[in-house]
Amino acid sequence: MTQKDQEKIMRIGFQIIRRDYQNLLIKQKDAKNSNWHNLESGFASKAALDRRMKELLELDLIVED
Repeated sequence: MTQKDQEKIMRIGFQIIRRDYQNLLIKQKDAKNSNWHNLESGFASKAALDRRMKELLELDLIVED
């Protein structure tokens, strides 16, 4: 997804999230902050991070980068 595409979907209310396995955290972009920032951190493992990502992606207005 290009930056322009991301801006379009954020403008209509979507949030974009991505996994950061190196630091075990989830990053987010949204209409209020178009730069990547930490949404959640402190995961004990990659599996725990993946489980939380799965929960978040079930919400209607969240998409993965």
